[in-house]
Amino acid sequence: METPQPNALLPYALLAVPARLAICRALLEAGEHGLPAAELAAIAGLTLPRATHCFRELLQADVVAVTVHGRQVSYVLKARHAVREALDYLGSSGLLS
Repeated sequence: METPQPNALLPYALLAVPARLAICRALLEAGEHGLPAAELAAIAGLTLPRATHCFRELLQADVVAVTVHGRQVSYVLKARHAVREALDYLGSSGLLS
């Protein structure tokens, strides 16, 4: 059996934190236009300053991209396929409620 590459496990690790999971789910549903940071923070049940930590982790993992329009910061899911596969697997295995 082939050993999984570390990058292949990254979406699973990122989705292990409920706030990051909520952010990734929302961005997956939002599509290519993404969502503003403040809206994502509210969806995740976090204040914007606390959500910034999650955004930074997702950016460092190259899962999301950031766009700035004037004073509005928005995020778009880059790793759509990997996140969708991770969510499908976790959902079918009963690990997600």
